[in-house]
Amino acid sequence: MVCKFKNPSSTTKVQKIYCSIALALIGILVYGNHLQNTFQFDSVAYIKNSLSLKNPESMLTLQFWMAGFFSRGLLSISMALNAHLDDLRPLGYHMFNLALHILNAILIYHIFKKALVHFKNQNGGNNTSISFFAATLFLVHPIQTESVIYIISRSEVLAATFYLLGFFLFQSCLDLRKRHSLLKKLILPFSILLLAVVGFSVKQTLATFPLIIFLYYISVCSLDSPIIKFLLNWKWIILTAVLMFLSLLLYKLFSDETFLIGPSNPHEMVGRAKYMLSQPAVIVFYYLQKILFPINLNVDPDVEVVTHLFSFSFIASMVIIAFSAYYLRKQKAWRFYIFCLSWFFIILSPSSSIVTLHDLAAEHRVYLALPGIIFILSYGIFDILKNQKSGVLILCGLTLFLGTLNIERNKIWKSELSLWQDTYKKSPEKLRPLINLARAHSIEGNNEDAVRYYEEALSKGPDIFVVQYNLGELYLNEGRVEEAILRFQTALNLKPEIPETYAKLGEIYLARKNWKLADIYFKKCIEIDSRFSHVFKNLGVLHFYHLKNLKESLLYFSRSLALDPNQTEAGEMRKLLKQYSTP
Repeated sequence: MVCKFKNPSSTTKVQKIYCSIALALIGILVYGNHLQNTFQFDSVAYIKNSLSLKNPESMLTLQFWMAGFFSRGLLSISMALNAHLDDLRPLGYHMFNLALHILNAILIYHIFKKALVHFKNQNGGNNTSISFFAATLFLVHPIQTESVIYIISRSEVLAATFYLLGFFLFQSCLDLRKRHSLLKKLILPFSILLLAVVGFSVKQTLATFPLIIFLYYISVCSLDSPIIKFLLNWKWIILTAVLMFLSLLLYKLFSDETFLIGPSNPHEMVGRAKYMLSQPAVIVFYYLQKILFPINLNVDPDVEVVTHLFSFSFIASMVIIAFSAYYLRKQKAWRFYIFCLSWFFIILSPSSSIVTLHDLAAEHRVYLALPGIIFILSYGIFDILKNQKSGVLILCGLTLFLGTLNIERNKIWKSELSLWQDTYKKSPEKLRPLINLARAHSIEGNNEDAVRYYEEALSKGPDIFVVQYNLGELYLNEGRVEEAILRFQTALNLKPEIPETYAKLGEIYLARKNWKLADIYFKKCIEIDSRFSHVFKNLGVLHFYHLKNLKESLLYFSRSLALDPNQTEAGEMRKLLKQYSTP
């Protein structure tokens, strides 16, 4: 009788397949209730109302990508691909985001499993369990909702795919042995470089990738390896060089507010000094708090601005960060813990330090940083309990709890109205939730409520273009024409570069038979942006029927049809062109 043993490699492959399938099913189960959600927030402006996406094929070219490489060109191409395949229906966009998120969770599982081998996990044979639950927590954590459901936040999810895949290939490079072929040793580094470069065109988070892989490499090296010895021998010189570089960087940052972010609207931002002082508190008292206690999530959080170095929130947050690092440094698996903590802070660093953004905090920024905390949590539970069954039980309960919270949070994103009612309730002092709540009521046809909220916003922020413009539209719909003109004129003074305002005023004066003013406003609109088919149509009507400029009117009709050949009045315009065109 011969005893047959299972091939350990074969068993591991089967485990990986089962775990990957389980992650996909969990992702579909938890996020499935959002697939019919509408476009919301900036997704309306940048997708639904985007003139560029009316002709997505023009964006699906190498030339477009290269021209927009540093302005998230690949992200725009992904949106254009959705528009090409599924027009402007939200389902396709949501499915694409969810598929990427599930893929990222699967990559997290494989990355963490390799990391446990590289860091020589001391918790017995729990690698699969720890890795699977870490990936599951990443997958279902409610703070991920904004990145997955808010379509325009695809930048976080898609950039993470390139980042994680590149990191996984780097881990695979560390596993290469002398027996592996030279071709494989060349292909892997080239693929890593390609992923990092291409991913940079989705979001600049990839700029942190080289530092992350360097830290990982020195973290998994033995303490007597040449690289560690070199770093220890030259530590003071290296430290001095780093401090000099940081000093020069800080000098440049504070002497030039536009450095690294380009031209901006200073009145819409708190300034770099206040932004940087505020970020430690944002990280500790908002991001970490929402990760550990994911309740009252908010798409537009009202965060306190820290104005001076000796603020309590700044000092308290710095003390908590220092204590956390000190505590983890004292653990047996300190190299693993410190790397995970570094992952969290380094990936957050572009948006939480020197790159000044309009919002002090946004939950989607945590997307790729989250694995650092998840790894610490998952490994730490097994490390503390020293019991696989207890660890699995706790993580099962935690997964179920977070998954339930996620499903409930998804429901908030069901419509513009539900989203901004929730946001306004949590951030009643902020102007943006009030404006968007007014807009949501307008979409639902609740014009009375919309006017009420816009007028409240107008009293708080009279210099906001969108308030003036949208209130003008509502007044116009209610027949309050003089008030509408006043709002549109004010909007025009605030932002004279916006073509839609000229189009609206042109329509008003066309209806009031003021042909001269209507002509001026319509022409100014197409002078700024020549992609408005309805404005060309209105110019055609104006010049054909009222100003009696036959040749000019036919040119306008022709241009309108070229932009939108399937518009409602296309047949009438073609008849006029056929009737009056010169044989």
